[in-house]
This record gives sequence, C-alpha cells and structure tokens, in this order.
Amino acid sequence: MDFYNNLNVLKPHKILVEFIKNNKNIKEAIDLGCGAGRDTKFLIKEGINVTAIDRIDVAKYLNNGLTEEERLRLNFIQSKFDDVNLPKADLIISYESLPFSNINSIKALIDKIKNALNDNGYFLCNFFGNNDSWNENKKITFLEKEEIEDLLKDFKILRLNEVEKDGKTAMHQIKHWHVFWIIAKKKGDI
Repeated sequence: MDFYNNLNVLKPHKILVEFIKNNKNIKEAIDLGCGAGRDTKFLIKEGINVTAIDRIDVAKYLNNGLTEEERLRLNFIQSKFDDVNLPKADLIISYESLPFSNINSIKALIDKIKNALNDNGYFLCNFFGNNDSWNENKKITFLEKEEIEDLLKDFKILRLNEVEKDGKTAMHQIKHWHVFWIIAKKKGDI
C-alpha cells in the first residue's frame, strides 16, 4: 500500500482549493477515485459533506487526521465506477482517476455525473492527453482537447487548461505529464 501512503501526504489540488475559495455555496460533494483523501479531507475541513468513492477500501486513510465531528461529514463508498450510484451533489471532482477507465465507461459515468449534479452544480476533473509518457499503456484512456469538449457537451466548460511538464508520480517516478484540467458547470444552470 505504499501508493496510498504516498498519496496520504499530498496537499489538495490547487485548482480545487482556488475553486472552493471562490464558491462558498458548496454543501455536498462527491470525490470520484478519492485515493487516500487529499481532496476529500480538504473539502470536509471546509465544512462540506463528502461522499468519497474508490474501488479500494481506503476508509482508514480517509479517516486519518479527521476529528469526530469531521468524520460525520464523510460517507465512503467502495465501488467501481461502472457499478456506483451517485447521490445528489453540488460538486463532483475526479482527479487522476477517469483516465484509468475505458472510454465507454467514462461516457456512462459522465451521464451519471450530469444526473447527480444539483442545479448550478460543478464538475472538476482532469484527463490525460496523448503526449503523456504513459500513452503506451492500453489500460489508460488518452484524449485530445476536442474529444474532451465532446465528452462534456452537456456542460458549460468554464476552464480547460492544458499542461505539459515533467514531474513525479505518487510512486516518486519521473514522467512526462500531459493533463487537461477542467472546471465545468451543468448546462441549463448558467
């Protein structure tokens, strides 16, 4: 479980921290592919109720460092994305997890996300681009910007940043990252 121990010490994603600072009306959130809970714990400490979902039982990592009162705002569901039923939420996040599903599973999950979002709900996520050094791995989905825009056609894309840089993985290996960072809002609620 070194992978989860390594994730456990990471700070929340900067894009999420910035988003929450500017959107204080979020009450219910879902963290898809929550891992050790870097973003889940941040949201909980901001007073938000979080349903954290991962295919592995990561409850001990999620509870680590939370007070009893904060634990009351955490609901953990162990499930694969294909099988999960999403509760209603104001915000759904998914970082470094969607690309590890095939494109058909991603499309089905995007539909679930759209249906789970409340009015004025937001979806924050990222996808890997074709220049990513993992692009030889057939178990990972890599997308072009236009494919992402099509995938999120039922959302208003508020921000889509493409980043390419060399950096470390959670296992401290150097790789070339090609990542699209997205902030989207459910259409019809703009």
